[in-house]
Amino acid sequence: MASEWEELESRSKEDLIIELVRMRNLYGMLREDMQPDNPLIPYMERKHTGEGDDYVEGETTTDGWAERIALYGAMHPKDGAFYWCDLMDYGLTSDQSYDVCARLKAEGRLKLPDGVSLGEDLP
Repeated sequence: MASEWEELESRSKEDLIIELVRMRNLYGMLREDMQPDNPLIPYMERKHTGEGDDYVEGETTTDGWAERIALYGAMHPKDGAFYWCDLMDYGLTSDQSYDVCARLKAEGRLKLPDGVSLGEDLP
């Protein structure tokens, strides 16, 4: 059985970047609820854009990266269903997550693993 390092070594640079950003974003969500001055656990905020009334979770990225993230995320669902909002775990905004999934579905390029359903209707 291969170690985690050996398994990661076989992944593409793009996949590793996507997973790194996802884990940093999820860590930021977790860490945000703790004291920011704890020296044992580095503080990090979740990805967000704007402040106050303009606050939006996530950051908008290029169309190219959004597409790559969506195609990767769809092939690595959390459970037996993939939802467009799952892409927010990867740091995308709600709007960009929905838009890229809707476009990829309309183009017939949103692929899911066998046994995984599309959890929410897209146009």
